[in-house]
Amino acid sequence: MTFKKIERQSLIVSCYSLRQWKQLRKFGIVHYVSQRLKYVVLYINKDQTDKILPAIERLNFVREVELSYRDDIDMTFKNAIANRVDPDAQERVVEDPERTDYQEFFKEIAESIDPKKSDSRKTSKE
Repeated sequence: MTFKKIERQSLIVSCYSLRQWKQLRKFGIVHYVSQRLKYVVLYINKDQTDKILPAIERLNFVREVELSYRDDIDMTFKNAIANRVDPDAQERVVEDPERTDYQEFFKEIAESIDPKKSDSRKTSKE
């Protein structure tokens, strides 16, 4: 017994009213119903699309039926962002355990922000 994947097609059904949305269950599996935007996401078998699409469009509460474009979209996003640094490819920086004193680092930052304050602190200490 071999497993056969059934190809499915998603339909977006825009409705005038959602009172009769349950009638769509006889055509396929209702995946989502949006109360606010008045649409239904419906999954049907791909080989039955030609038969079911006109039948759904004939229903009086249906405004528009649109095929989903999800199958057409490339879902590999590896190079979608131009200058992205891949965290998997980036080498990890190993900290030197002897360099745990960060006072010099913070002093340099303070001097770069406001060099006058850091000079006045040096003169007041002396």
